Amino acid sequence: MKGHARNLMTAPVKSVSLGMPISDIAILLVEERIGGAPVTDDDGRVLGMISEVDIMAALLRGLPLRTPVEEVMTSPVHTVNEFDLTDKVMELFRQHRIHHLPVVREGKLLGMITPSDVIRYLAEDFPENGRMA
Repeated sequence: MKGHARNLMTAPVKSVSLGMPISDIAILLVEERIGGAPVTDDDGRVLGMISEVDIMAALLRGLPLRTPVEEVMTSPVHTVNEFDLTDKVMELFRQHRIHHLPVVREGKLLGMITPSDVIRYLAEDFPENGRMA
């Protein structure tokens, strides 16, 4: 697969801050129809990821809905630079079994890549009969 991470990513990205309670994040995920969001600082640097799975795990552990995201987020988080090759993106998805890969420029959030983004990118190259050449 040829290209760079920036060719795969979706932007802009909804992010959340460290102090947000998981109840607010759950509402955001539902309203935006997304499975996760990066956790960023005031400068836009990625500190972690919060996903539906993280929120469900917190609820199953009996944590209150007011629990701040920093207590349940995944951190550290894998990121790619906007100019990293798509092969690196695919390797990170495979190796770490992740579903959200933030794209950064100089350490700051630029976009997000999910498996859906990869499939959409690949589908653009499908011939009319729906099969790859």
